[in-house]
Amino acid sequence: MYIIRHRAVNYRNLTSIEIKPCNGVNVVCGLNGQGKTNLLESIFMQTGAKGFRAGKDRDYIKKGELFASVDSEFFSQSREQKISLKISEKGREGSLNGGNTVKASSLVGSLRCVLFSPEHLMLIKGSPDQRRRFIDTSLCQISPKYLDELRRYTRLVYQKNNLLKESRYIEAADNMLDVYDEQIVTSAMLITEMRRDFTDRIASEASAYYDGISGLREKLSIEYDSVIWKNEIDFETGISSVRASRSNDCKLGYCTLGPHRDDMSVSLDGADSRLYASQGQQRSAVLSMKLAEAVVMEKSTGEKPILLLDDVLSELDIGRREMLIENIKHGQAVITCCDPEPLVSEVGVSVFEIEAGSIRQDDSIG
Repeated sequence: MYIIRHRAVNYRNLTSIEIKPCNGVNVVCGLNGQGKTNLLESIFMQTGAKGFRAGKDRDYIKKGELFASVDSEFFSQSREQKISLKISEKGREGSLNGGNTVKASSLVGSLRCVLFSPEHLMLIKGSPDQRRRFIDTSLCQISPKYLDELRRYTRLVYQKNNLLKESRYIEAADNMLDVYDEQIVTSAMLITEMRRDFTDRIASEASAYYDGISGLREKLSIEYDSVIWKNEIDFETGISSVRASRSNDCKLGYCTLGPHRDDMSVSLDGADSRLYASQGQQRSAVLSMKLAEAVVMEKSTGEKPILLLDDVLSELDIGRREMLIENIKHGQAVITCCDPEPLVSEVGVSVFEIEAGSIRQDDSIG
């Protein structure tokens, strides 16, 4: 899978920008604040996911404009395809290969990308929600079945939460909650099983990458932490746990158990990386997880995803940079940086310079 042409109009500070990346490594360079990250984010938006920086849909639109548009021509499944996205205050809509306009989330799985940005350090330091989002973003691109089940589960939890808030006023609330609990546990079992399997696969690949990055100084371990199932995933354990929490849930007005409360633990030599890892170790762990994500996605779909690496080189020494290049040069990657020279000296690349939201290819470099 690779992008042939990408265009963004009125996307953040990008008035009108077009890039035709090569099938290998592409470097987008320029000073800070010129639009490098915005370009990368506009590509990532084509996956159907939200941007990787917090904000509302309005924040993606250039100030003074009514909407932004992003489209990509790409090669996948042995043919050229096109994905288009329009962002307005009403939300994000798009189409695939000129088909009907649908919600952007319906396009998930068409164009697959793995993104690394400085914000992803929150995978280690941030809340469980950050780590759940990492798993969900990947699995939704890999498996339509998972996407459908996650939507179903989210809808059921939302409906149950509304009932919990009003349960004291509804005579048949317990019977209604029984029905919701059975449906939620059934859905939660599938989600937990798929998340746990994905995490196990990520853990194996990421551990090997981290060995190469760290020089075997410490061991990276990743595990999925379910608030319901510590071992075998079965209905009886799930339903008894959820019903045992009902009294507390009614008081609080929301579900306290389920995949929406799960987490993923990341440790180095058995110590919690949130508490005991240095920033360099945390960065190496996240980079290992992202490279592992790309491998798992390729093995699951049969195609290499597009790698989007935002400012990934700034804190890597020569050895770690060489390891990174070795692992990305066989597929398409778009890397942002201020100075392209370290990359140019190590591998043939296409270099693009961006300034004030405009971009040009620099044929004198690379």
